[in-house]
Amino acid sequence: MKDLFALLLGGGDLNPQNSSGMEFPKDNDPNWSKVVETQETKTHLIKIETWTSKDGGCVLQRSSMELRRSVDVNKLKRLLAKAVQNEEYEKAAELRDKIKAAGE
Repeated sequence: MKDLFALLLGGGDLNPQNSSGMEFPKDNDPNWSKVVETQETKTHLIKIETWTSKDGGCVLQRSSMELRRSVDVNKLKRLLAKAVQNEEYEKAAELRDKIKAAGE
């Protein structure tokens, strides 16, 4: 498995083709086998997809990264409900803004 530094420099391929210009095979292509590896860091989710031809003559690989949320949105929603129930509206407004900032 590649290390994180290598993924940061060369990963995250958004082009559906590899460097040779070949398109990646479909997931159900009988001529290829696909392996998916995932890694988690404190800040990112990393996925590495590797396709190997049945004859072993060709290997295609791509990686992608997704930023992990550092905020537990469900916890913020519970705190928001509690603040509203206790009529702590300033606190509720702050929690609402944190939830919006987290993308929910």
